[in-house]
Amino acid sequence: MDMQRAKELLTILADGTDPLTGEVLPDDHVCNKGEIVRALNCAVEALSRKRKKTLPENTGKPWTEELDQELCRLFDEGMKKKDLCAHFGRTPGAIESRLQRLGKM
Repeated sequence: MDMQRAKELLTILADGTDPLTGEVLPDDHVCNKGEIVRALNCAVEALSRKRKKTLPENTGKPWTEELDQELCRLFDEGMKKKDLCAHFGRTPGAIESRLQRLGKM
């Protein structure tokens, strides 16, 4: 489920309506209790503030032999991990795991 849909469902529920049927919830329904309504609204607010991280352009793409050789060369020359990440368009975890696989770490 995507975050937008989750926020939509929680907002409708916090307003006292069944988000699936559109029926108004009874007054004694647990979702109409003040503390629960506040909790649902807090969850919606937190989901609204959460920013989607953008992943580097090559995330998930396979490494080629040429890229492996270039990574080893640049690593051996002392290039810092953050610069390797930027150069290859990969996450720090991807760079580190590739260097380990290549026996460099």
